[in-house]
Amino acid sequence: MVSRLQALGLSLLVLYFAYHAFAGEKGLGRWTDSQIELETRERELASMQAEIVRLKTDIRRLTPGSVDADYVEALARDKLAFVYPGEIVLLTPERSSAN
Repeated sequence: MVSRLQALGLSLLVLYFAYHAFAGEKGLGRWTDSQIELETRERELASMQAEIVRLKTDIRRLTPGSVDADYVEALARDKLAFVYPGEIVLLTPERSSAN
């Protein structure tokens, strides 16, 4: 028969390992946090990969020898506020994030 002292020692040992399995540094709680962080990082990676594809497309459209004139015009109008002579420009107030 097992003595009370041995039963207490075994119980404490089981409690020790159970605690570390759930709340320890590499326990179940940390694992779920790691899974959430992994999902976040995967979404960021997908977003960055889509941005890379878009930028490569833009580079290809601006490469000498295959310049997309419509794209260059759109960039000039958007970034540099270029207009053709005789065009009428209507300025509208920008919406702030407070509205």
